[in-house]
Amino acid sequence: MVDFYDELTYETNPFPETHPGNLAALGRLFGVQTPLAQQCRVLELGSATGGNIIPMAWRLPHSEFVGVELSAPQVAIGQAVIEALGLGNIRLDVGDILELDPAQLGQFDYIIAHGVYSWVPTAVREKILALARDCLTPHGIAYISYNVLPGWRMRGSVRDLLLYATRDAQGADAKYHAAIAALQRLQHALQDAQADSHRYVQKEIGYLLKAHPSYLLHEYLAGENNAFLFSEFLADSGRHGLQYLCETDLHTLFDTTLTPPAQAALGDIDDPLQHEQWMDFVRMRTFRQSLLCRADLLLEREIDVDVFTTFYFSANLRLQGEASFTSTTPATFLYPDNTELNVAHPLSKAALLYLQEVHPYTPDFAELLTNAAQRVQAAGGKSFASERGELVSELFSLYSYRAVLGHLQPCLMHPRVPERPKASDLARLQAAQGWESIASVHHLGLSVDAFASHLLQQLDGTQTISELTTKLSAAVASGALNITGSRKEVRDNVQHLLTVFARHGILLG
Repeated sequence: MVDFYDELTYETNPFPETHPGNLAALGRLFGVQTPLAQQCRVLELGSATGGNIIPMAWRLPHSEFVGVELSAPQVAIGQAVIEALGLGNIRLDVGDILELDPAQLGQFDYIIAHGVYSWVPTAVREKILALARDCLTPHGIAYISYNVLPGWRMRGSVRDLLLYATRDAQGADAKYHAAIAALQRLQHALQDAQADSHRYVQKEIGYLLKAHPSYLLHEYLAGENNAFLFSEFLADSGRHGLQYLCETDLHTLFDTTLTPPAQAALGDIDDPLQHEQWMDFVRMRTFRQSLLCRADLLLEREIDVDVFTTFYFSANLRLQGEASFTSTTPATFLYPDNTELNVAHPLSKAALLYLQEVHPYTPDFAELLTNAAQRVQAAGGKSFASERGELVSELFSLYSYRAVLGHLQPCLMHPRVPERPKASDLARLQAAQGWESIASVHHLGLSVDAFASHLLQQLDGTQTISELTTKLSAAVASGALNITGSRKEVRDNVQHLLTVFARHGILLG
């Protein structure tokens, strides 16, 4: 049985952590000669409507993609998108993971199982690991996400509530509304609660009340929802001839992200994997995105920083206020969701500012260093301009937190808005089909509202910006677009959105 899938398709967004370019770069840091994303084979287990791998296939035409999904209605949606785009390098198949034959599937450089492993029975988990063993190429990487103990036990309490509250509801819609009512009741009941556990639940409720219905139903009300100790996942992987490589969020590998007392308490644990298990206990971690490779592959356990400086870099950040290039006074950069990031060294501040200016273009480290040093020196920070090691260290820290992305191949697109802007066929199709998240050139999800979606559908390269403004102003005035605004406000919004689209590589040069 597939819980709710035929009634409510899962909201499938691009997951940048799963992109073969990201997996390839992470593998290189540990000595794995991973295939380039531009020419590889990718298998996704549990591909839903293809929202993750279809954008990959669109932007990587020389690579091959196979998605397997149990729900036929979801596969049909994805197949229609593939047909509309005319993609010949991807297929989505209806299939049961338990019945997949490695000999028929063939070999893959990258295998993705996002949002599957914790939500299936033991036999399916075993088959996922067996497929990874049998289908990975010698230097291939498997990505598997899963819920982790002990932290998941706190989130599990919310699942207990929702299972109880929806026990008599029939169908996805009824269960969703019963779940929302229960969350609102508990939120009201915990208004004045001060215990740490209550504050945790309050935060989780706040997130769920805003989340897409498919997330709440498939994550919290699925028939299967299992969590594991990291050490259990390692043991299961080892039995299938696989070994652990790293996490996609590299910073969790380092105990320097813990408090000094925690570092001291774990300091005598020499085994790095046992050390990671203990860090899960300390952090009360709830979720992992682990990378595996074949057990016979020789790894470099110490990250090679020299390899890191061969990458190309991007960062979707923006500076808030001003940055001093003559002191280590922190400057604040903002993520797209307005989360703050503080950066102190002048070279790092200058480097992030350059990445902001040229995004989605990806300079190599030499270009990034040269530009940053020139900016710092011109501002009067000569003593900082030559501190290359400081930039390498802080840039790697930013990369480990995914504030900066590293790429093995460059993106040469610059943020340019032509007089007659044209969006990619992929973006226009996603907007026309009502996707709430459009895939960027770096496989990041760009959330779009009704106005942005309507604008995207108009960007066929035949209309000037003035003509687009006139058309959208008329749509607003007539009520065809359910928003308010003067012509000037519409024009300003169009200009802003075109800049955003250009910065995400959605506009064609």
